[in-house]
Amino acid sequence: MHPDLHRKLAQSWLLIIALLVAALFWLLPRSQINSSVLALLPQQQTADVPQAFSDGFAQRLDRQLMWLVSPPPGAGVQPADDWLRQLQTLPQLSQVAGPMDAQRQQEWGAFFFKHRNALLDEATRQRLKSGAEAQSQWILGQVYSAFAGVSGKELANDPLLLVRASQMAQQQNSAGMTLDQGWLMARDKNGRSWYLLHGELKASSYDITSAKQTVAALSAAKQAFEARWPGAKVLERGTIFYSHYASQQAEHDLSTIGVASVIGVFALILLMFRSVLPLLLSMLSIAIGALSGTVFTLWVFGEIHVMTLVLSTSIVGISADYTLYFLTERRVHGEVNSPLESLKKLFPALSVALLTTVAAYLMLLIAPFPGLQQLAVFAAAGLSAACITVMCWYPYLSKRLPVGPTPGLAIIMRWLLAWRSRKAVRIGLPLLILVLVVTGISRLKINDDIADLQSLPADLQQQEQQIAALTGQTNDQKWLVVYGDNAEQTLQRLEALRPKLAQAKGKGVIDGFRAISLPSQAQQQRDLSLLRQRAPQIIVQLQQAGVTVARSDLSAQTVDVPQWLNSVVSEGWRLLWLSLPDGRSATLIPVNGVHDSAAMAALAAATPGTGWIDRKTEFSSLFSQYRVYLTYLLALAVAVIAAIYLWRFRLPHGLICLVPTLLSLGMGVAALGFSGHNLNLFSLLALILVLGIGINYTLFFTNPRGTPTTSMFAIFMAVVTTLLTFGMLVFSSTQAISSFGIVLSAGILTAFLLSPLTLPSKKRGRKK
Repeated sequence: MHPDLHRKLAQSWLLIIALLVAALFWLLPRSQINSSVLALLPQQQTADVPQAFSDGFAQRLDRQLMWLVSPPPGAGVQPADDWLRQLQTLPQLSQVAGPMDAQRQQEWGAFFFKHRNALLDEATRQRLKSGAEAQSQWILGQVYSAFAGVSGKELANDPLLLVRASQMAQQQNSAGMTLDQGWLMARDKNGRSWYLLHGELKASSYDITSAKQTVAALSAAKQAFEARWPGAKVLERGTIFYSHYASQQAEHDLSTIGVASVIGVFALILLMFRSVLPLLLSMLSIAIGALSGTVFTLWVFGEIHVMTLVLSTSIVGISADYTLYFLTERRVHGEVNSPLESLKKLFPALSVALLTTVAAYLMLLIAPFPGLQQLAVFAAAGLSAACITVMCWYPYLSKRLPVGPTPGLAIIMRWLLAWRSRKAVRIGLPLLILVLVVTGISRLKINDDIADLQSLPADLQQQEQQIAALTGQTNDQKWLVVYGDNAEQTLQRLEALRPKLAQAKGKGVIDGFRAISLPSQAQQQRDLSLLRQRAPQIIVQLQQAGVTVARSDLSAQTVDVPQWLNSVVSEGWRLLWLSLPDGRSATLIPVNGVHDSAAMAALAAATPGTGWIDRKTEFSSLFSQYRVYLTYLLALAVAVIAAIYLWRFRLPHGLICLVPTLLSLGMGVAALGFSGHNLNLFSLLALILVLGIGINYTLFFTNPRGTPTTSMFAIFMAVVTTLLTFGMLVFSSTQAISSFGIVLSAGILTAFLLSPLTLPSKKRGRKK
């Protein structure tokens, strides 16, 4: 390259860097740093449910919180009242609800009494359909029961006992919970009382910053409460506790690992070069790479996630590789070649290495994770800028680099000589790795279950089990969504679905379900006609049995959705109803104890306006689908690489050059088998990087202008810096990140060990 041309390129690159800085200052006020864990998750595959309903219910449910408070023996409900007051003072919470006071109980009873003809429960409806005698016998059973407590006033005002029947139906829906001084209360197997409280977050559960503050405030409140009431216990449930735990674990692991990685890389550079200049030049290329990655990520996505910034520390080692390749060449051959001659010598290998690594990262765009997609763009732009910086500026900036022999030259020469002269190394090492690959893969299991990617703390799991046992409500996040063009259509579709759900429960497909009991307007009219048909006969039969009752008021008392939502009777149920501004409405039906998710999906598909949502199963299915896609993509990439090798090196050397690539991929997978981890989508994503990074070592050894010792030292530095970044992920407590690091470490280390295999035979062991 002519010096004048290179000088113009260097000046142009300086201008581009200035433009990137200006772009950063322009983009920052117009962009945001996203801290929501939800933004890292793939979009739910709910094609059978309108997205507005799916998102609306998900956001609403993810803000919900539940507590069960157990006072010390003999303390009554006072501790529960105290905990309620504490929660109501927290600014992060809204709509904290506890007991139903006397006024609300009166309002509840008054609403049901006023609309008793419209709010028939299913049991009453079935008795009326069976005939007047079924209802009259039930009324007589209530009147003469020693425990029912039917008063003369109640019988005079409501001779058909419709309000009482509705109350009994509500109690059955409370899963064994009873009222104690207005509180919903459950007893455990030891007879201990637990009082239910409910609240809602003002911010999203997935907002990392607000979640951290909220969980800290709740934890402090809980400690203070338990200190005031020794022996009291509090159980808590909410998405925020899980999302906070996951984000804190990942952020702690990656930030700690990132800091350790950066320190390790910089310490290695100082140790090997014994000069501050290589360290400063490495920091310069890393900084420019970070600048470029940030600008392009903000430009493409309009935001950057905090986890993308944390994950970007993993590309520090790769960014430093380009600097190390060039500085190693200058250190060894600086007295013989000019800086531009060194660049010309390295340019083929550097450019192809950049292309393969960038291509590997861009392949991450196929993954359904927004966080990984941002990382792909960040890494592609950042690594490109770091490499271009080396090519444009470092021939000038490295002129004062100390020149001297390669550190560890004797060890490098012995290693290369062993590859030339010893069949035990040249043939035995690949065969040994092949045996390890076969053995490891034979132990491998494929598992796409999302639950296995993140282990939850035992404390949260134990509380979840206790709450489910006490309330009968699990946190499986499995539900049906019934929707329609208007509220009436939605309610009618719900009524058509309810018998099918009862049948599914009878067959053992599910253990139970919760659905709002508001009848449609059409059903209310049918119920009123049925009442008018049966009531005279019921009154006669009661009078014949000696019960004096007056004629029942059978006037029309219809209730629409707005009335129901604005009344006290919808408390605890409003969460399950959603109306959009355009009039479309939907209701949620939480289902617990699902034993056959496919059967529920089929049931929903056979019912108009009904969709089945099973988050865990959907995510697992999505992971499986993309794992298969990436497998085919990897196979295609390997086939292309094989074709290039065969075209460039011919037989048999082309096939020999393919061996490190294949065995590095195989060893990455085999390491999962040896470590007891499962193969999943994240493993395939790591294999893509193994392919893109590991092939660089082959490219440097096959560079016709390079020398084996220089290449070996540069590759050694590159693999150590890469292992210091990606390899540290092995120590993450997050399962997915740990397995990602295992695959990368084993694959890249294997690619390094086998890279001398790609040397042409005439070059093996040459001392240059």
